[in-house]
Amino acid sequence: MNKAELRKIIMRSLGDLTEPYKNTADAKITESIIALPEYKDSTTVFCFAGTSDEIDTSELIDKMLSDNKTVCVPLCTEPGIMQARKITSRDDLSEGKFGIMEPGSDTELIARDAIDFAVIPCVTCNKRGQRLGHGGGYYDRFFEDLETAAAVICREETMTAAIPTDAHDITFKIVVSERGTYRND
Repeated sequence: MNKAELRKIIMRSLGDLTEPYKNTADAKITESIIALPEYKDSTTVFCFAGTSDEIDTSELIDKMLSDNKTVCVPLCTEPGIMQARKITSRDDLSEGKFGIMEPGSDTELIARDAIDFAVIPCVTCNKRGQRLGHGGGYYDRFFEDLETAAAVICREETMTAAIPTDAHDITFKIVVSERGTYRND
């Protein structure tokens, strides 16, 4: 199965997830992220603003802000390219490309190497840290050659064992689902 086929299967299966399951899973994932030593030791965190098909990161972002972390959210600037932009509130986000909540281009640019913890989205992933995104390569490009601690978050019901990968695909060392944290050191 190729990436496009797997992506379609997983995206169709999202409609089968109940709201109670999604809400419970997302809350447990948030709790697990904030319990990670990598999160606790961080000062500058990178986190995506989840869409309706993704994990709801709104509570997580609020927690990061209340923990006095420097919080940055991706801003897509051109095909396959994104920047980390600092926010001080979720009010700094507005709907941008692809219906994704993004910070404005007037927000402070954060250098990639200043990020010491990142929360990574996926369409699906496996427990070994291989992930399948939406196909734009944004995260693979952004995190290429970057030694930042990062956790892919995924609901267990949308995880799959076999992820088709290419040489440029990044494997992340931490995967967090509502059922646990998987480490691949």
